[in-house]
Amino acid sequence: MRKLLVATGIALLLATPVDAQMQARMLTLEQAVARVKAIGFDVRMARADRTIASADARSAASLVRPQVGVSANASNANEPQLGMPIARQAYGAAMLTYPLYAPANSATARSARESAAAAEFLLNATASDAVFATVSAYRRLQLAEAILAVRGVAVTDRARHLRVTEQRVAAGKLARYVTLRDRATLATATQAREDAAAERDQAANDLEALIDLGEESIEVEALSPVALSDSRESLVKRALGNRPALLAAEERIRAAESGIAAARDQYLPNASLSAQSYNGSSSPPLGRGGGQVQITATLPIVDGGSRAAAVSRARAQLDRALASRDQTRAGVLRDVANAWREYEAATRNLATAAAATADAQEQLRLAQVREDAGKAIDVEVLDALTLAATARETTARSLARYDLAVAALFHAAGDDANLLRKE
Repeated sequence: MRKLLVATGIALLLATPVDAQMQARMLTLEQAVARVKAIGFDVRMARADRTIASADARSAASLVRPQVGVSANASNANEPQLGMPIARQAYGAAMLTYPLYAPANSATARSARESAAAAEFLLNATASDAVFATVSAYRRLQLAEAILAVRGVAVTDRARHLRVTEQRVAAGKLARYVTLRDRATLATATQAREDAAAERDQAANDLEALIDLGEESIEVEALSPVALSDSRESLVKRALGNRPALLAAEERIRAAESGIAAARDQYLPNASLSAQSYNGSSSPPLGRGGGQVQITATLPIVDGGSRAAAVSRARAQLDRALASRDQTRAGVLRDVANAWREYEAATRNLATAAAATADAQEQLRLAQVREDAGKAIDVEVLDALTLAATARETTARSLARYDLAVAALFHAAGDDANLLRKE
């Protein structure tokens, strides 16, 4: 008897799904979005690119700033065979270099600053895309859980109908083959529920991988409609003013224009000031202190065509940046238009699905009442069960489509803050 109880316990444990053995943690949409903003893979890489661009800007800015250094020097010259005097020196020196006039370097520094600003907007664009991807993955998981729930209801309804059928067969009111058909429909509904459970687990795995959550078991909030009160015109206006990718494209144009100025300024003269001190001793003695100040002006005359090539390259970069900006702008307008059309379709289909679900549920109720009274035929009830199950699933899919359409509109408008809005 004891061995039988142990074996039964082990069998029940093995039969229990792994997810049921683990305590799932509720993960809200706000938590998922906050996590991907902080440690999302693409966001981390974009953040590193922003840091690199900022460092490049600081490096370029150093070309137009004074440079100060100190050095310690010691020498022992003892080569009279080469006609050089015998001398020994030990001294310290402080050196200063200051660019008095370096227009090309100034334009280069300005271009680097604008490239760093573009990298900042690109970071925002990457974060926006990561947030939308997270919202999409979260909605998919919400839909998968909703589909699993409605298919569970379908299995319950089919099982109830099978019990009624078995009772009627036992009472001699139905042929035995009807039981076989109802068992087959219950088996099909059970298989559909298992498929939904697999899709739910896969959607959870995708979300966990996207936000780097590890192997933790999670649950999500139930689907609910998202509020939207904005007009299409206001969304277009916000998109053209707030979309990070478009703002980054504008900054790249300014950086390219500064690059042209830097290339042209290579034709201008440069002037720099340098100074150096001397503090030490020498043999033969030449004095313990001294210094020099020097101003150097240079005007390039012939460079073999390198400056003309630099100007041509800078102009091509500007043309490329302009084309990229225009392409991005067209893409922004397209995204808003497509998202708005999807929102209109999802709104209409959600209303239609809700009405169809209400009708199907009422039809199922009436069929079950007739079945309990012994007046309904088996096909009538099966048809009502199928319609109700299909309607419930269609409503869940329509609601998820609606929420995703609203999220796509806010993303297209560069308004990620409203992605978490609820009705």
